[in-house]
Amino acid sequence: MRTTQRRYSLLLRAVCKATAAVFILLPGPFPVSALPQASRSGDEEAVRALTERFGQAVAAGDLETMRQLWNPQSPNLASRLRVYQRLFSETRIEFTRMKVTPLEVTGDKAVSQLTTDERQLDKKTGLLVTERDLFHGSRRSLEWTKTASGWKIERESLLQDELAARLEEAVSEDQRRELLEKENALVTDVLVRSLTQRGDRYRIRGESDASLRCLQLAQAVAEKIGDELGIARVWVILGMLRVVQNDYEEALPFGQRALAIYEAAGNRLGVAVALSVLSHTYHMLGDFRHAFESASKSLRLAEELNNQRRIADALSELAHVYDFQNNYQQALAYFERELLIYKELGDTLQIAILQFGITDYREKLGHYDLALENHRDLLKQTEGFGDQAGAAIIRLSIAKIHAARGRYGEARDYYRQSLQAFEAANSKQAVVATLVPMSDSYLAEGKYSEALPLAERAVTLSRQNGWQLDLWLALTSLGYCQLGLNRPIEARQAFAEAVSIFETLRGQTAGGDEERQRYFEGGLRAHHGRLGLLVKESTPQEALAFAERTKARVLLDVLQQGRVSIQKAMTLEEREQERRLKSELTRLNTQLARATQSDQPDRLRLNELTPRVGKARLNYEAFQSSLYAAHPELKVHRGEASIIKAEELTALLSDTNSAVLEYVVTAEATYLFAVTKAKGQPATDVQLFTIPIKRAQLVQQTESFRQQLAGRDLGFRTSAHQLYDLLLKPAQALLRGKPGLVIVPDDKLWELPFQALLADDQRFLIESSAISYAPSLTVLREMQRNRRSSEAATSILLALGNPAIGQETIELAETVLRDGKLSPLPEAEQEVRALGRIYGSPRSKVYIGAEAREDRVKTEAGQARILHFATHGTLNNAAPMYSHLVLAQGNKNDDGLLEAWELMALDLKADLAVLSACETARGRFGAGEGMIGLTWALFVAGVPTTVVSQWKVESASTRDLMVSFHGGLISPPRVGKAKATKTEALRQAALKLLKSPETSHPFYWAGFVLVGDGR
Repeated sequence: MRTTQRRYSLLLRAVCKATAAVFILLPGPFPVSALPQASRSGDEEAVRALTERFGQAVAAGDLETMRQLWNPQSPNLASRLRVYQRLFSETRIEFTRMKVTPLEVTGDKAVSQLTTDERQLDKKTGLLVTERDLFHGSRRSLEWTKTASGWKIERESLLQDELAARLEEAVSEDQRRELLEKENALVTDVLVRSLTQRGDRYRIRGESDASLRCLQLAQAVAEKIGDELGIARVWVILGMLRVVQNDYEEALPFGQRALAIYEAAGNRLGVAVALSVLSHTYHMLGDFRHAFESASKSLRLAEELNNQRRIADALSELAHVYDFQNNYQQALAYFERELLIYKELGDTLQIAILQFGITDYREKLGHYDLALENHRDLLKQTEGFGDQAGAAIIRLSIAKIHAARGRYGEARDYYRQSLQAFEAANSKQAVVATLVPMSDSYLAEGKYSEALPLAERAVTLSRQNGWQLDLWLALTSLGYCQLGLNRPIEARQAFAEAVSIFETLRGQTAGGDEERQRYFEGGLRAHHGRLGLLVKESTPQEALAFAERTKARVLLDVLQQGRVSIQKAMTLEEREQERRLKSELTRLNTQLARATQSDQPDRLRLNELTPRVGKARLNYEAFQSSLYAAHPELKVHRGEASIIKAEELTALLSDTNSAVLEYVVTAEATYLFAVTKAKGQPATDVQLFTIPIKRAQLVQQTESFRQQLAGRDLGFRTSAHQLYDLLLKPAQALLRGKPGLVIVPDDKLWELPFQALLADDQRFLIESSAISYAPSLTVLREMQRNRRSSEAATSILLALGNPAIGQETIELAETVLRDGKLSPLPEAEQEVRALGRIYGSPRSKVYIGAEAREDRVKTEAGQARILHFATHGTLNNAAPMYSHLVLAQGNKNDDGLLEAWELMALDLKADLAVLSACETARGRFGAGEGMIGLTWALFVAGVPTTVVSQWKVESASTRDLMVSFHGGLISPPRVGKAKATKTEALRQAALKLLKSPETSHPFYWAGFVLVGDGR
């Protein structure tokens, strides 16, 4: 307003000067001279030329020329140059029309206007940086002062910006209408932009009412002039404003309307922007699937347009989806890609924000020391800038690191400081994000009364604002508070609602099976709380049914609903992209394998290749996930799985000689369900036992025992007795006379060789029971239901052994283990040759050496009833779906590493797969989902039974065990006896080694386990 008044005063002075000139022309004592008029005409030409020069400098991004045009004494100079410096660092202005319009000179003052049609282009790529191709009638006002060195700019402004301010200040609609009529020349799409930008600035500052007022004005002007793109932009910002106000349901239609306009206009950049905003909105609603789809589409468009900032926005949204699905490695990879973009752009603010986020992910991945050091440095910098909100966020992260290390008192000091700052800023969601972990820190110390009010407040705030994700976490904490305070009714209500929310959110995960599995294993705390309550209520049948809801749910989805074939839906372009990604992965895998095989590995080369392989894997995983966004027809049906019922347990225990032991490991205790069937009884009996051991202690004991066996430690017996007493003795009486035992492990118990535990009579468990393992009883039921007829297979056996790997002259190690050192395996060759003789040549295929190729498995495995791999195996704990079997390289498209994710993609009809390699039973054990790795991949591929190893096995004893096992499978039953099951055949093969003095140590016979349907 003041600027406009100042310009009007200059014009008034010009009118007065003109009036005075009239009187001067009258006869009088003074001579009339033509010099003032000539002088004024010359000044006008000079100002006009300088105005044009200013416009040219703007178009050229010539900051120095602009500086020279300004009066160095002007108080406006520094701020305007900063504005243009920021603008020119990223963009350049292109004028399609430039005209110097009304120009007034009055003495040593002048006002000129520069009217342009213009577009904003990316400085590096020359591409549009806004969704609008051209802005029309942009009018800059320049106020000039005549100095000793000529005319200089005193002030510069955009008239549409000033009109936007006056429209906002107007007290009535009539005033606004009068302003728009009076300043009709300024009512263009530039005015819409000015009002929209003004509203967006208010939104960022948290001034919602002012933001809404400006955006409504922008919409009214856009509708008045028929500016559809302006309307779409307003709706984008209105959607973002609703998100800031935590009104996500209201935000969604705004983003959808904007998207529809941009799509109708064929405006790809606008579509990318709208999709990015929609992704964030879906994310906040907990709909990760639609969030991922929207961000993936936005990313593709932004990459096609080579718009770096839009690429960065989409990467950020994808990273946050992966974060909430507990895929921290992939989230970190996306944030690091985003960071590289902002480093190229030189955006220091975004760089600082991303460095903080990346540090948070390092903390989530367990790199506590580095994360803590980085956060402390960032905290000092942030406090130095006086950024209280930023400091509060960093303190919250520091608090979580202390809590993860068990330093709860230190953690709460930081939580309190963050909470005070968030409350002062009225940042409600940040308050909830602090209250929940703060409550959990009290729960960890058993201080339930102190934890309760924090959880209750978090629940109230989350419920008021409709935050489902936060409500799930807050209700879980509240349930544990009530459970600790012995309020079962209140605890049950809280846990039930939390579980219900989780199950709903679970159905909205993005990507394929692996992403759902990661999300599932990260959210079982509420389930475990509800289970603990059922245990207290002594309802074993109900507790078992609920325990099954916590196990192998993603695998169950696949078995019940079938797999989705991604390959069939792929376009030619996507197939080419997949080929490139696979080719890169194959090339790097081959280089890494060669570097590893060398007798003297080049450590520098390995250090260089390893992260490149990791990056290539993440790129391929991201591509696979993106296909679900690109192809809506691939959406997996994610309805409620049919959990096994009490009456169905009877079918699993077909006779009274079998028993089931199912374990659930929680932070504070482990629960054991023993399912048996008594003679003469039609129904099964379920007994429930609570094993008073914390998860951390159980993990330590289990790993210590496994290491003892893997290292052939002769002092293993004490540990074997202790673990038997802990895990089996509670149900010992129920197991008498039960030679068939199905074990459903959980968590770290997936790595425990139960068969090697010692009972009181000094006998190993395997001596009294044939043992099989299952991910869950419900999964076992599905495996039995889906068991395919052997007629579907055209051959009995496909066996591969001792593949030719690299140089054939690699010397045989003195003690050959089937491990990562890829030495030849002559015993493996003998093993598969013997299997060929056992099953007979007509319907058996046995490949060794150079013929044991990866491509052969991919083309022939689908026709075999039994698969057998006698080769090296490599475990990848960090990325279990890249655990692999080593085979011969068939062609340039294969690297010879048959990885778990490749197995999972096959359509197999085998009844049995045997992985006669090292540690093939291992992988990442996810809470609830079970062991994720080669076994999991084979289940998904359709194989109901696998035999795998739990440690690095010895080659000769493995050969003997495998030959005995297969021999037992085809041996005719003894008179009066049923044919041996797979489980019994494996047991007899192990007992044969146990009875030999040379192989009596469990290292030789206890390493292999049968997982799945043991019949």
